[in-house]
Amino acid sequence: MDQQTTQYQILDKAITAILREAGLRFTIINDDGLNLYAKPVDAIIQMTTDGANNRAKKGGDKGKKLFVEIKKWTNQANIGAMINQINSIAEADNQGLLVADYINPKMGERLKQAGIQFMDTVGNAYINQQPVYIYIKGNKLKKEFITEQKTRTGKAFQPTGMKVVFAFLRNKALINAPYREIADQAQVALGTVGGVIDDLMAQGFILEGLNKKQRKLADLDGLLDKWVEAYPYKLKEKYTIGRFTTDDPFWWEDIKAEKNNALWGGEIAAAKMTDYLSPKHATVYIKKENMPDFLKVARLRKVEAHERLNMHIDLIEPFWNIKAQGENNIKTNEQIGLAPAIISYADLVETGDARNLDAAKRLRENYIR
Repeated sequence: MDQQTTQYQILDKAITAILREAGLRFTIINDDGLNLYAKPVDAIIQMTTDGANNRAKKGGDKGKKLFVEIKKWTNQANIGAMINQINSIAEADNQGLLVADYINPKMGERLKQAGIQFMDTVGNAYINQQPVYIYIKGNKLKKEFITEQKTRTGKAFQPTGMKVVFAFLRNKALINAPYREIADQAQVALGTVGGVIDDLMAQGFILEGLNKKQRKLADLDGLLDKWVEAYPYKLKEKYTIGRFTTDDPFWWEDIKAEKNNALWGGEIAAAKMTDYLSPKHATVYIKKENMPDFLKVARLRKVEAHERLNMHIDLIEPFWNIKAQGENNIKTNEQIGLAPAIISYADLVETGDARNLDAAKRLRENYIR
């Protein structure tokens, strides 16, 4: 069963479930995976009360359109990335809709708080299309479906493969480099590269010309979105050193990260790059051997168990090749003392915070190409 067929099944099941649970009928007016403002949407649907079948002819209903993002295995998904993706496909307020296999109560509440409409295959839903307002939670998946929920991504989106994908996103010219150079830049074993490239080709993210030196990346937005969605639990979590805090909200302002063998990520990097955020929480990329000196200079302390925090500072080991970070890198458009923009973008998206998502959008528009 291909991915597109699976998406159609999820959408049909969700439409059937919301009809059963709330008497609300949706009509599919387009399920061709069209591009909207350079952002792909999986389907367009409308509410209808005309008793039409799920699949209707185009133009059959003049109601407000909802642009649909369909997700599978959402329990393993980065909720901040989902919020960001739904916001990015909405042409206007309340026009985006997440359709998923399953939305658990905690996730549903967070989506609702963020103003993200959703419905799933078992009848959980949040729809806010005045005068229609529906919020249903607590419906559970059948046991046989739960046992099926395993990560099924290929080599490209497993931890080692994601390093290679990041290297391509960071420096797009690298796609046509010799495998040994790609492995060096990605800091992976040479044998990893071929499998990742084959997987990316199978998923349509790499196109190959008449010879292997004519490869090019395709659907960069889709590739970036998929990488950012997997980043928190496939790479970032693996390289996390620890969480720290301080009583001084301005602790970072006089610290030169590069002089302390560190790189700012997340909110601080965004503040320096966009002049938009007033950072509260922080992400610092630093090698373990440099951590003690940095903690001393920054006057940070380890977070105690069950401590309620006003701010947190996460220390993460960089997984990428940082040899060129001591000077401006023309190829990758990176700034001294800052993590690559893709990393900071992923940090911001992970939070799901509205202001952080606005800052992330600015990073993407100005620093990620």
